[in-house]
Amino acid sequence: MQTEIQDQISVLPTSTFITVAMIKRWLNMGKDWALSYKPWPFLESTGTDLIDATGNYPYPTLMKTKSAFLITVAGNRFEKIRYEDYLDYLEQDSAGDDKVWAEFGRTIYINGNACTVDDAVIIYGQKIVADLSADDETTPFASAEPSGDEAIVLRALSKALSKMEGFEVKAKSKQQEATEVLDRIWDRIVEMKPREVLKTTPRFRKINIINGIREDTNPNKIGKFNY
Repeated sequence: MQTEIQDQISVLPTSTFITVAMIKRWLNMGKDWALSYKPWPFLESTGTDLIDATGNYPYPTLMKTKSAFLITVAGNRFEKIRYEDYLDYLEQDSAGDDKVWAEFGRTIYINGNACTVDDAVIIYGQKIVADLSADDETTPFASAEPSGDEAIVLRALSKALSKMEGFEVKAKSKQQEATEVLDRIWDRIVEMKPREVLKTTPRFRKINIINGIREDTNPNKIGKFNY
């Protein structure tokens, strides 16, 4: 990728105007931008913990903030609710044993009434990818979606061109090309994803904050709303 950028802007590795160090920095910036552009499936990862008496657990070290989307405790799936609702729920019923969790900042809160100390916790989310440093390192796109590296190069080229007088328009063009590459990758992923089918009963569940219970939605009333 470094060589491609040098070729595109016609600079030598010994250039002091656009140095190798600058190109590496732009590539890492492009990598961060591209990996954050969409919730890429190949970045999905898990972190583990054990239930203790505190009820709160730090985000897995290498997991993106706010990316946790599923938590299981002792093999049971817990439902995510808003942090405010989580607090309201436990205030209304301190012994409530609904399998619920919430998050605030980089802390995850799991209802300890619904599990036992030392139960295994699995947190599903999106991993953080460290900066590239060695020349032989590759991005996660390399093995999962190779054309993603093209978007990273285009993004880095945009940064390089914006430093060169008279190339502002071309810099914006390269940025747009990078976006289009990632959009094409994402469109293909969405198209290829199998349609997820929900079980008929129960279709949805709701948390009754006032009474501290979980209720199944009446399947005969799905799509019907009261005013």
